[in-house]
Amino acid sequence: MKILVTGATGFIGGAAAKALAKRGHEVFGLARSDDSAGRLRLAGITPVAGDFADSASLIKAANEVEAIVSTASIGSLAGSAETFTQDRDAIRAMLGAIEGTGKTLIFTSGSAVLGIVNGGEATPNVFDEDVDLPLPPSVFAPASAHVPPVMVEMFGAAMGARVETEKEVARASGVRGIVMRPGLVYGHGGSYDLPGLIRMARAQGVAPHLGSGATLQGYVHVDELAELYCLAVERAPAGAALHGVAGEVSQRELAAAVSRMIGAGDRTASLEFGEMFAIGGPIGVSLSLNKRMSSEKTQRLLGWSPTRTDILHDIEFGSYAT
Repeated sequence: MKILVTGATGFIGGAAAKALAKRGHEVFGLARSDDSAGRLRLAGITPVAGDFADSASLIKAANEVEAIVSTASIGSLAGSAETFTQDRDAIRAMLGAIEGTGKTLIFTSGSAVLGIVNGGEATPNVFDEDVDLPLPPSVFAPASAHVPPVMVEMFGAAMGARVETEKEVARASGVRGIVMRPGLVYGHGGSYDLPGLIRMARAQGVAPHLGSGATLQGYVHVDELAELYCLAVERAPAGAALHGVAGEVSQRELAAAVSRMIGAGDRTASLEFGEMFAIGGPIGVSLSLNKRMSSEKTQRLLGWSPTRTDILHDIEFGSYAT
């Protein structure tokens, strides 16, 4: 199958593109520079000139393939309502190009759409693939969490834009639209939150967490997530929402592993929400959210069986330590 991967030079997209190529698919990667094109060729991926922010190039590329795996984001995981709206426009352009063709488009959303602030304590909510989104402010930022109103408004608007894109993909006419929601993705020294947490720890001398650090989030190794993308391309039905998680980890466990890795022992720093944002920006906010997800339906639907649960060992002794 001819497959276009947007974000193929990135952490998740790169892993997905390589995994798809290993399974015999003809994989193309969107490249907006000669440097990106060169890196794709080295990885065995055919570069296609284009930019995720340029609808014309997306439409042209979409017309040349049978499936699209979109992992790119203009705002990355630190997106705002504005940048996530730009992502939506990019997805819309590709959906319009393939409307009525029966082609496949997989949109990579994220676990933040399920995020709940709870003062550093775990929440009982574990969301499955059929969760009704977007979550209302009373759920994702209850009054007891003492989140500044301006941040509630900003986060709600950003997640609203993300969910709008999810729904347009799932309901696309004549397209096999699929939504992928990965948890905290780790492995090979990459990720979004983990390098940020390590930077925060090195700057502060100890790794931080919100409140007691009991906040929980689902996680998945990037190689097993790449396998899930392959299964989604090959088997997932139209309208499916998939959860890419293998287990759960607390923020304090992550922080303690980072502290040990940088030589600070088991010491961690308990901070308030505003302090997490002050020292970590959007990453500090992301780390403060409960993002509890079940992937049971995804595993049954596609026969996906993730087994990697070595996130703490990988931080302290593995790819992040080296």
